[in-house]
Amino acid sequence: MQIVFIGPPGVGKGTQANMLVDKYGVLKISTGDLLRDAIKAGSPLGNQAKGYMERGELVPDELVLGLVQEKVSIPQSNLKTFIFDGFPRNIQQAIELDKIMLNIHSKINLVIDFTMDEEDRISRLSGRRMCPKCQRTYHIKFSKPKVDNLCDICSVQLVQRSDDNESVIRQRSAVYWEHTRPLLEYYKKQEILKSIDASQPIDKVFISLENLIAPLLGA
Repeated sequence: MQIVFIGPPGVGKGTQANMLVDKYGVLKISTGDLLRDAIKAGSPLGNQAKGYMERGELVPDELVLGLVQEKVSIPQSNLKTFIFDGFPRNIQQAIELDKIMLNIHSKINLVIDFTMDEEDRISRLSGRRMCPKCQRTYHIKFSKPKVDNLCDICSVQLVQRSDDNESVIRQRSAVYWEHTRPLLEYYKKQEILKSIDASQPIDKVFISLENLIAPLLGA
């Protein structure tokens, strides 16, 4: 069972993927995590990716796909389900991912589009705050620290990430939708695309997610 999560930043894809990992023991594959791990390990692909990231350039698709292929090709004991969190991001990546899956005698079975009103999503993202020391995240409305603007763990001043600035978010959103709308059509034609209302509370989103996934996992 191979699952793809699609949705713009701020809809909670990563949170829901982590909840599935905790409950069902599936493997979450995030390209951001793969890049960080490869760079930390000093692998050949990681070293190549590091150069692009240090120059502020996008990591080429071929490197990202190489990391994905490495990950899914590693024997995982008793592990039959992957969740691709936020990947693929365009049709070409989707086509290449299909080829990678074919090489391991598998395929993408389900694609879930996490939907949310655009203005609500932007408000959610622009309200995020982060501890610069432990990386714990908060929200000025939905997940406030115990003491205003101080991390509960480190007691240091919270900061706003540069990419959580509203103007940056809107620019990233425009780019996201330009590439993702065709991707949704790609999976819709394969009749494996489902959608979930991500504006619900986290626990209700997870119930909706389980209703789609649990029967396919045999749970």
